[in-house]
Amino acid sequence: MISIVNQIFLNRLLEIMKNSFFYRIGRTLSVLFHPFGIPTLGTLILLFGPTIMVHLPSTVKWFLVGIVVLNTLLLPILCIGILQWFKLIPNLSLQEREDRVLPMVVVSLCYLLCILVLSERTYAFLITRFMIAGVGCILSTFFINFYWKISLHMTAIGGLVGMLGVLSSVGLGQLQGYLFGALIAGGALGSARLYLGYHRIEQIAAGFVLGLGVSIGLILFL
Repeated sequence: MISIVNQIFLNRLLEIMKNSFFYRIGRTLSVLFHPFGIPTLGTLILLFGPTIMVHLPSTVKWFLVGIVVLNTLLLPILCIGILQWFKLIPNLSLQEREDRVLPMVVVSLCYLLCILVLSERTYAFLITRFMIAGVGCILSTFFINFYWKISLHMTAIGGLVGMLGVLSSVGLGQLQGYLFGALIAGGALGSARLYLGYHRIEQIAAGFVLGLGVSIGLILFL
């Protein structure tokens, strides 16, 4: 009887949360800074922000954006949709560790395809490094995922912060403002994921630190 009452209470609490302002804000932040969108966001900053790539012709810039969007956003979404269609994963939220394994393999292959295409264009070397850092983050979380649930959202935005920090420090871009904005966004995103109940604080912190460290290491020393 007590367990039934507790379940009713929890269901009612969840219903109230879903209708709350902060819940909607949390969901919005989770979508805006979804791991699938971070590569495109980083690429746009590299191409149109104050970096050494800013002087590339507009046609070349949008061509590179198209390559990144196709291989790191559209293709992964399509592949994961197919996985759900064939019931290889239960849903698109991927909240359970077991549900993440196959999608992460697929996303890694999409990134590798993107790197292969970009590597043939030497003027895109910064974007290539960023994509390599992305693969490093995915593979790191892939192996951790077998033992522990780490925040993929925070790993992705940690990787973006790492990239912005490296380019600012080595003089390849004046990205301090973007870096500050990414840090603010990371804090807001971590708070949102915590509020929504998707992760514990240690999973959020570990994800950010992992993405930051992998991104800095691969971009600087690879």
